[in-house]
Amino acid sequence: MLKKDSLMKIKDSYVKIKLENTPKTDLSEVRALIERMAGKKYAEVIVLEPCEDDGFDFYEVSDKDGKIVIRSATGVGFASGFNAYLKERCGYSVGMLCTSGKLPEVPPMTGEPLKRKSRFLYRYFFNYCTFSYTYAFDEWSDWQKTLDYLLLSGYNVILNPVGNESVWRKTLLSLGYTEKEADDFLCGPVFYAFEWMMNLTGFAGGVPARWYEERKTLAGKINRRLHAFGAMTAKPGYAGMVPADFGVHYPSAKIIEQGKWNGFVRPAILEADDPLFDKVAKAYYAASREIEGSENTHFYSIDPFHEGGKSEGIDLFAFSKKVYEKIAEDDKNAVWMLQGWTKNPKEELVCAIPDGHALVVNLLSETNAGPGLFAGAPWCFCAVCCFGGQYNFQGDAETLLTGPHRCLSDENTNLVGIGYMPEGANCVEFIYEVLSYNAFAKSGDLDEFIRYYLTTRYGVYNEKLAGAWKRFCREVLNGKQLISGESALCARPSLTVQNTSRWGSKPNPDVDQSVLLEYIDVLLSEYDALKDNPAYKKDLMEAARQAVSNLSWHYAHEIQAAYAAKDLSAVSRNGAELLSLFDTQIAIVSTDADMMLGKWLNKARKLGRTPAEKTYFEWNARLLVTLWGDREGADTLRDYAAREWQGLLEDFYRPRWESFISRLELSLLTGKPLEPINSYDEELPFTYRKNSYPTEPVGNLKTAVAAALQKIRAAR
Repeated sequence: MLKKDSLMKIKDSYVKIKLENTPKTDLSEVRALIERMAGKKYAEVIVLEPCEDDGFDFYEVSDKDGKIVIRSATGVGFASGFNAYLKERCGYSVGMLCTSGKLPEVPPMTGEPLKRKSRFLYRYFFNYCTFSYTYAFDEWSDWQKTLDYLLLSGYNVILNPVGNESVWRKTLLSLGYTEKEADDFLCGPVFYAFEWMMNLTGFAGGVPARWYEERKTLAGKINRRLHAFGAMTAKPGYAGMVPADFGVHYPSAKIIEQGKWNGFVRPAILEADDPLFDKVAKAYYAASREIEGSENTHFYSIDPFHEGGKSEGIDLFAFSKKVYEKIAEDDKNAVWMLQGWTKNPKEELVCAIPDGHALVVNLLSETNAGPGLFAGAPWCFCAVCCFGGQYNFQGDAETLLTGPHRCLSDENTNLVGIGYMPEGANCVEFIYEVLSYNAFAKSGDLDEFIRYYLTTRYGVYNEKLAGAWKRFCREVLNGKQLISGESALCARPSLTVQNTSRWGSKPNPDVDQSVLLEYIDVLLSEYDALKDNPAYKKDLMEAARQAVSNLSWHYAHEIQAAYAAKDLSAVSRNGAELLSLFDTQIAIVSTDADMMLGKWLNKARKLGRTPAEKTYFEWNARLLVTLWGDREGADTLRDYAAREWQGLLEDFYRPRWESFISRLELSLLTGKPLEPINSYDEELPFTYRKNSYPTEPVGNLKTAVAAALQKIRAAR
């Protein structure tokens, strides 16, 4: 563990680096955001007053001569101040998934000034996985909304790997690869995240040639928008990755094979002392500089040996030193950003990076936070949720609020920031609000936050609602998996199934749902008053969906037990109950446009200009949320990105259970063993279909939730 004075020096160096690396704010872009969010009437009454800061973002919102004045040093600070004004003075809340409230016709004055300063130097957002599980098909119109939310929420370091496929393609072409060879190395758009983390290459590739320039242009737009607000961006760097056939092109290359990742062959790693390492790195960074905004990108996200890989026989200190050396040759202000995940980053990697030039974004902060982490490298208290984009309650709200402030008060803990790194950005919007709130909070108090949340998101606060929310957070949304988590509806049926995905927690088929049901009851009692509030309806829908998912495991286990007991009537009875839950769940999720398979598929199809291209992108989209991989990869990865979406529930998940239950009944009726089937071959045709699905919500949420509650209570 580093001594206190050494930690302080490193922290001070990060303040200096942050001030040096912060791009200059473009006030015209800040005004444009204000107009996008609130219209010209608001934009005309808001005055922006730039001033200096000490590296820690702040904002002041006050009234002067009939105008609303926002003071800050960066565009992120201005956006955060404007967001506070919208929420706390206008009753208008822009969320990651939905916006609630209605702007007053006349912009209200601020009254008591809003003055806040962040305690966190960095507020980081994104996970490589998010770019696959949520943003694989997003265009600029989609990205603009996402970036507006991130800026309003105070994030100032944002990962941007968009267009990295164009960097790799250009790199390989400059190294003598043909266009076909380069294209064969690159996977499909929904799998890019895993290639950049050095897990696989090539799978489901085949984008049209125009794709590379289009995504390169999109990456530049994202950079320019963020930099205009003084937000810093992070991009992938080079850590020795080369194609498996690199030795064919360069027979003398010193290559270390990296084995497999979930059935996929990993790309090889070029040894750092091989002169070719310099050649490839130079080509890579030259290609990377062609993306607009790269001159203002000083964070390099690099994770060699992520989730495995072979580091035996490699001098990790020398390897890391060479990786950083190549980054620094390209950018003297570079900061190497590493993910704190499982057993990474390895200590030798971190120790080789110069002081002040390493930053760890700790995905496991909810359970691993305190002094002595990451060989003394500064780190951000982050959370990873929504694994694969699955819909289940994850995230310890109270720990995410209190943990970062607790670490800041510990002089031996080298914390410099916070962050959110969801694998899928499509559920549990409450956790997004926790992180956004904490960005400028003086302390993280759950009771205070719930008051803030209900007031700003629902527009109402009462003790009944607050009490239900507090108990819900402390006993359900607490990171301890007291709920069943994944849904049996999305699980591949078998006589031993107990998870939806390979890494899902083992469910409790008879979990106590009393707290969750009480929470739903209280929310439902407010329906008539809040039915026009999207944030409220999103919370109610997600809670009801989770309660149905929890019950699904009860019937799945009852079916297994009934078959073991050779009780045909019990198999049929419990099978019918499980299948009826599909109708219950479909009725709930169909009331929310974000819960539609059609929305995901339409985004994918839209990127195609020819029928063949539309087929290709749709195939990628369907593959990710079902089988995930090829035959070998799907053995471990299938259903990892399971979604309780309208469309998937009835056309992919329910047929699996219908077939399984029928086979069980026939087995017991005829006295013959259960007929085995090839699940992969049965499920594969779904990925090639082209049928359309609805994109607009239908039904009544109140009716759907009430019916679900009745069914759940009748089951116990």
